[in-house]
Amino acid sequence: MRIFSNLNLDGPSPLRAQPGRGEWGAQGIPSTRWKKFQRVIIPILVVAIAVGLFFLGRVFYLILTGQ
Repeated sequence: MRIFSNLNLDGPSPLRAQPGRGEWGAQGIPSTRWKKFQRVIIPILVVAIAVGLFFLGRVFYLILTGQ
């Protein structure tokens, strides 16, 4: 059983049926490498932003309560 789906959405379809294909490959769409990178970096960024907002709220709380 695979954890992730196949990031190549073209599959076995012929080139004439794939829009946005140039002479040297796909144009204007993210590469498979970039999609894999996004799968890793987005959850890390979301957690980092949540932690940052938590500590920012804690600082404001401590300032407002005078502790």
